[in-house]
Amino acid sequence: MSGAQIDIRENTVLKDYPEREHERWEREWFAYHELEFATPKLLCGNPRWLEMERLTPILELGPDVSRKYREPLRELVQAVHDAGWWHGDIALCNVVVHPYRGPLLIDWENMRPAVSEVSYDLYGAAAAGVDPFWKVEGADGVSWRGPWGFCPGPYWS
Repeated sequence: MSGAQIDIRENTVLKDYPEREHERWEREWFAYHELEFATPKLLCGNPRWLEMERLTPILELGPDVSRKYREPLRELVQAVHDAGWWHGDIALCNVVVHPYRGPLLIDWENMRPAVSEVSYDLYGAAAAGVDPFWKVEGADGVSWRGPWGFCPGPYWS
């Protein structure tokens, strides 16, 4: 869990990291620069904070309206994998919707290089052959399949 302070403003979101969380900031900074196709627009930042465009959280749309984003989100998660990365926390609380670009991912603090041909984010740690990034009782990390009801598979099933 991040110790970053999040300030949701009218049109932007400011995420301010304590010094002890510099590594998490670095992962987010990297994602916003190297995986721009998968992130909201980064407006500015420095080695302690990021400010990005504010978009609609997918969970605010509800299951019926948001279901149309299921396949575009799955394709986005696969594209992140194809680019050599895993997000590491594919829960819908980390998905926002751009009016033209569709679903995008936020909260890149747990991203890791993809070290398998199988997507950790889509199929879980066991299928990808790695230990879970998140130690969740009885779960295979956080992936499309769960473990929570607000992960894509359970939410839209």
